[in-house]
Amino acid sequence: MAMAAQRDELRVPKGTVIFRQGDSGDEMFVISAGRVRLTLGGHGHEKEIAVLGAGDFFGELSLLSGMARTATAEAIEDSTLLTIGHDVFAMMVQDDLDIVFRMFNIQGQRLRQTNEPIQQLSQVLGQIRILAHCIKRLLAANSQWPFTVDVDGLAWELHSSAEAVHATLAELARHGVGAMENRRWTIQGREQLEKLIDALCHYAEGRPG
Repeated sequence: MAMAAQRDELRVPKGTVIFRQGDSGDEMFVISAGRVRLTLGGHGHEKEIAVLGAGDFFGELSLLSGMARTATAEAIEDSTLLTIGHDVFAMMVQDDLDIVFRMFNIQGQRLRQTNEPIQQLSQVLGQIRILAHCIKRLLAANSQWPFTVDVDGLAWELHSSAEAVHATLAELARHGVGAMENRRWTIQGREQLEKLIDALCHYAEGRPG
């Protein structure tokens, strides 16, 4: 890390990765000046979960539990951070027990924010699976038109909920990919197949519809 340290104060240039998800760590940071972004994931698929400013803190979970870092922290402005290790934290707790309660309250809020992108990712993966299965069945049918999928039958094949399958195919129909009638989804020709493949690409890129 390209950071200049002065006692327990770190001056962090913009763009510096303070720590990465999965790193070990036994200290937390308080932002004295600047802004820090927390993200989940990696390899070009990061999901922002928080942008923190002066007075905010991060890295506390590793300090409290000894766990690996659960997110990646990056300075998005030139920032000044105060580092807090176990000894300093213990003295803070002795002086003000309310610090701990505030910390756990903020940690709970962050966990809820973290859970939201995970749920969204799970939903998108389910939608991709439905589309990919439809394309697979269509290719197996040698492009015989019209091609019809029964919602309940597809749900049974995928061990998925009929509601999830219906919602995904109905959304495709609303975007002009096939038509939904009586819980049966139908596409009429190659042009619709190309739209279905485009839709699959959009879901994979995080752009449903």
